[in-house]
Amino acid sequence: MPENLPVVLIHATLWWPLAARLAISFRDLGCRVHSICPPVHPLHFVRGIERCHSLRSLWVQRSLIEAIEDSQPDYIVPTDDRAIWQLHALVASHPQYRGLVVNSLGDSKSFAVVRSRMSLLALAESLKIQIPMTVLLRSEQEAADYASSWSYPAVVKLDGTNGGRGVAIVSTPLELLDAYRRLRRKPSFLSSLKRRVVDNDVMAFFKPGTTLPPQEISLQSFVTGTPANAMYSCFRGKLLADIQVRTICSQHAAGAALIVERINDLRIENAGRKLAQALSLSGFLGLDFILENGTGTPYLLEMNPRATQLGHLPLECPCCGGSLAEALWRAWTCGTPPRSVVADQPFKLPGKIAFFPQALALGPNSSLLASAWLDRPDDEPNLVRELSKVGWPERRLVYRLFHKFYNIQPDKPVDFPEADSNIGTALNKRLQAHYQR
Repeated sequence: MPENLPVVLIHATLWWPLAARLAISFRDLGCRVHSICPPVHPLHFVRGIERCHSLRSLWVQRSLIEAIEDSQPDYIVPTDDRAIWQLHALVASHPQYRGLVVNSLGDSKSFAVVRSRMSLLALAESLKIQIPMTVLLRSEQEAADYASSWSYPAVVKLDGTNGGRGVAIVSTPLELLDAYRRLRRKPSFLSSLKRRVVDNDVMAFFKPGTTLPPQEISLQSFVTGTPANAMYSCFRGKLLADIQVRTICSQHAAGAALIVERINDLRIENAGRKLAQALSLSGFLGLDFILENGTGTPYLLEMNPRATQLGHLPLECPCCGGSLAEALWRAWTCGTPPRSVVADQPFKLPGKIAFFPQALALGPNSSLLASAWLDRPDDEPNLVRELSKVGWPERRLVYRLFHKFYNIQPDKPVDFPEADSNIGTALNKRLQAHYQR
């Protein structure tokens, strides 16, 4: 294998399939791929990864350092928020890795902004990106003051959470105060122990220490509409390519999408372009929006400064590359991938996409699932078999016993109504004329 191929370290702390899908994309582009992840993870079932390094529960940061020293990566690709925070903490505690992290994520001066929802939305507003009204709740007294005057429903959010956790949709002042008190409560030792023993979370006891600021709690106006997501690849502040989808069905009201539909909104594209440039970002970037009912206006809710589950999907424009991973690969190497990769890469993305295996939770009789293309990696039979099983930690006896004893109800999927395509088409025509001036 040629020595000058980029070495990519996929960094995952959660059992999410997107890490494995990105590893496949970079492997097929000719990269030398390493990974660091929990001992049980879909990445272990991907062919062609040179080495899977394990995150060790009591030595999380040491595990990352050892993986970097062993693999000598050119770039690190984080696939969840905790991986991002771990990299930020690494730069603060071990400055010798700053260059690698900056090459992978962008200017370190932007780290404080991407960690704070309030700072990010303030920047977005200054860039003329539409956002809902959002305020910082610095104390219970402030929460009580806003509770008496805020319009309901409303959304209370805790920074640094993922998968819709740390988000509460509230309908009364009492619910707002209850949500604030719950979200500001520091995890106890027993809750961390439960996460480690029952949930098999190797990051349960990881503490970034004083190198990262405390998490903030914000209050946000509720915008009635359909969730939409976009993922972008960027390099040194330049937007390379993007994929946009609206949610058809999600895990729960604030959860990750199960089935999506491809959209193309110039305002969403330009929001990513403006933020990537303002923050001098590199790597992958995800933005969450709400498409307002009636107008189709995209309101920016928050940023995920890392890869999301859209990264491996084919792009519609071959000039940008076959996927977001390929667009980033081209920027890294100033080149194009092997001809065989380009020839085999599909450019026509089906209209509706069901994410595998998450969408299978809807059941075999789901009409929504039947109407969408199932995004299953059939070229990776070992990975398909692993993902087709019940997920971790549900396979473990201690998890099943705990949930049976406490009778914790599973999430209920939520459907969203069809968007008004006529509104979107008309708006896009006006916006395209505006941006071409």
